[in-house]
Amino acid sequence: MVFLQASCPVRILVLMKAVFLDRDGTVDVGTPTYERVDSLEKVVLLPNTLDAMWRLAQLDYGVFFVTNQAGIAEGLINMAEYAEINNKVLELLAPSGVRVLKTYLCPHSEHDGCNCRKPKPKLLLDAAQEYGIDLTASWMIGDRPSDVQTGINAGTKTILVKTGVPTVEAPEATYTAPSLLEAVEYIARDTDQ
Repeated sequence: MVFLQASCPVRILVLMKAVFLDRDGTVDVGTPTYERVDSLEKVVLLPNTLDAMWRLAQLDYGVFFVTNQAGIAEGLINMAEYAEINNKVLELLAPSGVRVLKTYLCPHSEHDGCNCRKPKPKLLLDAAQEYGIDLTASWMIGDRPSDVQTGINAGTKTILVKTGVPTVEAPEATYTAPSLLEAVEYIARDTDQ
């Protein structure tokens, strides 16, 4: 049995809570308008995204992008062009006050057999290890069933947003929201409980 003296400092590990966001179709316009966001001209925020991100910035969550970018594997864009597009999205989000801590990227196509393409959980697991994230207290938000399945595979709660293809369903999601703003409001209500 070990006794701690009052003068002995006790270290308590507090893990970060996170919101993982798919990018294209969740934050900015993606399918069905654009099959691939492969140029700066296609970087357009979805309605209410700045309000949603402002609200998210008020909550106690680290914010991350988790994105499949098959256009790189398909040769539509290279890594430098991808970085320009991602930086443009971050620039458009800046007025909201949100800070996206990191973008985790899968540059492979669905036929490459990689271990990082959503719905595999590797990108979320990498973030959890790198930032000390409690995945069970975290959320994955996206516009596709693969985003929901990624969160489930990593152990997060999940929200399907109907901002990409509105007919997409994911009944296994924790919640389904018509927009990113509604999704963030749901997280805020869940956090207050």
